[in-house]
Amino acid sequence: MAIQAVEAEIRRLRALPEADTVPGDELLLVDYENTAEELQELYEEANETQSNLPSYAQLVNRPE
Repeated sequence: MAIQAVEAEIRRLRALPEADTVPGDELLLVDYENTAEELQELYEEANETQSNLPSYAQLVNRPE
């Protein structure tokens, strides 16, 4: 669930029109992207030992 929440925030921030951004949005986006990378690494490690987990791409609705 955390993976999907972080991905949703990344999408929300990327979709903001330039006029609607506030100072700090860019830094927030970078923080979310870094968190997403860390979560992806951890998830992929877990996926190596748990065969019943969906792929990371499926969790975040990205094409594989």
